[in-house]
Amino acid sequence: MNKLCVKYIILIVCLICFKQPALCIEEIVLENDEKNYFDYLSDVYYGKVEQTEDVPIVLRLFSQEGLKFENSPINSIKANFLYSQNMSYEHIRGEGQSLKHNFPIVEPMLSVKFNDNKSSFMADYNITREIPGYSNKFTQKVSRFYVAHQITPNQTILIGQGARLPSSYDGSLPTYGLDLILKSQLGRTFGDRVSVGIRNIATYDYLDYDIGFYDSTQYMKDFGEGFDFTGNVMFKPFPKTDENKPNIKFGAGYANGKNHISYNMYSVYALGNYKKFNIKAEYANSDGYNAVSESPNKADGFYTLLSYSLTPKLKLIGRYDYFTPDKNQNNLHTNEYTAGITYYVFKNFKIMVNYVKRINSTTSDTDMILFATRFII
Repeated sequence: MNKLCVKYIILIVCLICFKQPALCIEEIVLENDEKNYFDYLSDVYYGKVEQTEDVPIVLRLFSQEGLKFENSPINSIKANFLYSQNMSYEHIRGEGQSLKHNFPIVEPMLSVKFNDNKSSFMADYNITREIPGYSNKFTQKVSRFYVAHQITPNQTILIGQGARLPSSYDGSLPTYGLDLILKSQLGRTFGDRVSVGIRNIATYDYLDYDIGFYDSTQYMKDFGEGFDFTGNVMFKPFPKTDENKPNIKFGAGYANGKNHISYNMYSVYALGNYKKFNIKAEYANSDGYNAVSESPNKADGFYTLLSYSLTPKLKLIGRYDYFTPDKNQNNLHTNEYTAGITYYVFKNFKIMVNYVKRINSTTSDTDMILFATRFII
């Protein structure tokens, strides 16, 4: 722990003092006139050529290798920038139609690797996030702020505010990792959780696990109100299966804690892929939940998702999604049927179109067409 604190201090000092860091520079000449400067910069970004003095520092900072340092405790600093914009057209049966334009997600990210090749620092800041009833405008926008240290070749410890807690598979996925524009109902109701704590992540041939102890609040709201244990384990029976054979994984997540209310949540899921096909299925159940909102309700949900890569750039996705927000109320549930198309303009830029049919047991049915762009550099 003391070593991690020292590295924090070293990082701050380096950022202040190294105004012109010594970079690993190797002269490279463009081979021919057919390769324009934009193509060259793209090759630098994707790590196809070494970084040179002619390449702007900003591009080196955003490249896959990051901004390299010599004679410094820091090995590299890498920046990313996420932009996500959603728009939806909704038609509610008997109530008319509306066009909704959601605020975009604008999220700069910073990662630092230290020269011991075991320690790192990560920070994300969602500029546009606004949580209702949250008075602190700064902490509600912090997505990740942690230090990580690899204690063995297979295990890493994280201290700070980590990524989404893995109480459910769908709920733990980042925005830019989603197959569809919206998460499943169970994912967005009680699986989308971010908090401060200590976390142990391990990866082995046949087994992965992610366990941690956290403050039970979201984004440090009412910090210290309670504690939370969240864990996830994934079994990989075919860890070295080649791409021409089916690959299947099974997992389970669990969360228990108290934040004004006591809650228990668990999920079981299966993932599979074969050539161009991918399938996901998950069931989750909660006796009270603590995510963006809190509720003592007993709730459960299930979804299954199938996708097919028509071409390397074009993917077709379908999902069936069932959710019961309160099992104590009879016949209270929602079914969602989603069909989607995703087109990858570049590796890091995709355009998504989804159609959602929502059938409600107690309110009018809804038809939605959603458009989204996801861009990360």
